[in-house]
Amino acid sequence: MSSSNDITITERSARIRLSVADPADLLFIAAVAIWLIQAVYMIGHVESWLDEGLYLIKSNEYFSGRVQPYSLEDATAYPPLYFYVLGAAQWLFGQGHLSGRLLSVLLSLCTLVLLRKSADRCLRDRLAAALAVLIYSANPMVVAYMSTATPYAIITLLTLASFLVVTETKPLHPLLQIASMGVLAATLVLIRLNLAATLPMFAAVHLLVSGQAQKRALATLGGAALVAGACLVVSIMIFGHGLFETLTFLPGLTQILWRFTDVGTEMHDVLTLTRSPNDLQFSWPVVREVANRYFLQLYPALLLPAIPGGVLSLVRFRRLPLAGFCTLYFVVMTLVHLLGSQSYCPPCLMAYANYFLPFAAIPAALCLVTIGARITASAGRTGLILFIVAANYYAASRSRLGLLIPDWWSNPLANVQTLAQSLKPLLPDGRVLVLSGKYQPVQAVWLAGRFIEPYSVSLFPNLREPLDGLNPETKAKARHALQMRGFRDATALIEDLKRPTAAVVLQETPPLGEMLALYLGKPNAEQVENTLRERYSKVGDASEGNVTFSVWLPK
Repeated sequence: MSSSNDITITERSARIRLSVADPADLLFIAAVAIWLIQAVYMIGHVESWLDEGLYLIKSNEYFSGRVQPYSLEDATAYPPLYFYVLGAAQWLFGQGHLSGRLLSVLLSLCTLVLLRKSADRCLRDRLAAALAVLIYSANPMVVAYMSTATPYAIITLLTLASFLVVTETKPLHPLLQIASMGVLAATLVLIRLNLAATLPMFAAVHLLVSGQAQKRALATLGGAALVAGACLVVSIMIFGHGLFETLTFLPGLTQILWRFTDVGTEMHDVLTLTRSPNDLQFSWPVVREVANRYFLQLYPALLLPAIPGGVLSLVRFRRLPLAGFCTLYFVVMTLVHLLGSQSYCPPCLMAYANYFLPFAAIPAALCLVTIGARITASAGRTGLILFIVAANYYAASRSRLGLLIPDWWSNPLANVQTLAQSLKPLLPDGRVLVLSGKYQPVQAVWLAGRFIEPYSVSLFPNLREPLDGLNPETKAKARHALQMRGFRDATALIEDLKRPTAAVVLQETPPLGEMLALYLGKPNAEQVENTLRERYSKVGDASEGNVTFSVWLPK
């Protein structure tokens, strides 16, 4: 028995030594090491922002049951699933940024494994697959986003898992493949609604790899659609009509439902009867600027070889159809998010790109491998190292990576913790309304253990005013729609201040009236400010950097 165990251990050791001696495995290990080194730094140095705070705070409230999503208290427009994943992580490992960011790092490491497997399936070359992981890992902006408490890491992981499932030609069991495809499809939609655009593309690639077995592939897709539909129906039964309206908020589908049904009419009234400075008009110059400044310049090590590699993959589509699909998938998803974000946040493409950047790594690796086959090995290695170093030096400049890490040495999360400790003695228990456009006071109040008025977690995007010139009946309709969808106008904000809340945390600079005037109009902003000063007294303040935040309690 002992000798048998020794033989088994020896065989395993031999396989491990063989694996380490494999250039493809060495390259993959190097890629994972590069990712981990960056991630360890990013966890403590990437500055938080309103969206990360929103996910952290609301996930904690939803998971604890203190706040119900799709309710009058918090009529969120986000799908629910990631909130509960992140909430569970905070429940297990403690409330705060660290739990969420470590979860993302863990998921991103799993993403590297799936990316390697996906690239190997597409390129049929283990070394090229490992190179795809290296090119992907050697982008500091990618690692920065994938190390935050946001859904980028989990979406990337699930998207690659979906790709592997739909392109598997020899599944363990057909029913298992059907169930996996259906559950993954529903999960993607329940995390990020925009990912509904991936489903027809994954269905198409499943038909592509099925070859002559088209009828079986169609049956598989039909079964997967039934499973996905069942998952969505169960989710709607759990979360109610609010989730149904959220899931129908897709371009095209929304307009049809607005025209022929009552589904989503409140959101239609919000968009047509109210205004916000965040409502933007489509502009081609803005599209060009965003594509250049917030996309090409931020991910050069990945996108520079991906562009010629994408062309090459399409030229070789018959030989490498899956690599060609990855190129088409990347192009389509880039256009969906580039054009779709123009109405509310054009620069957000820099973040949204992380949903589909792994698919660019595959044509990028194809390009580099093709070049490497035409030069000597030493020249190829030297050129690859120089290219990665130069591209990352460019991307890591203060005007690029500095968008997420404005200060290379300080820990912004520690600064928020310090602010939380300063605010904690000043804040009573109960609801706290935060009037600020910065993330620091919102997250500091939450870290101090206080309950934040849900809409003020992300205050200014939730402020809208009825359009000028509406008759009283239409204006009342607009205000009702705002209330039902979780927005606030000046009247509702004043009513909230008159309740009163347990405390108000106010950003002192710039002055409140000046900030609110952009969203509510100057007379309304002055009325809100006057109500605050009439009903509340300032009891203290705290500072973070060069910004001061004051605490006001009811008189």
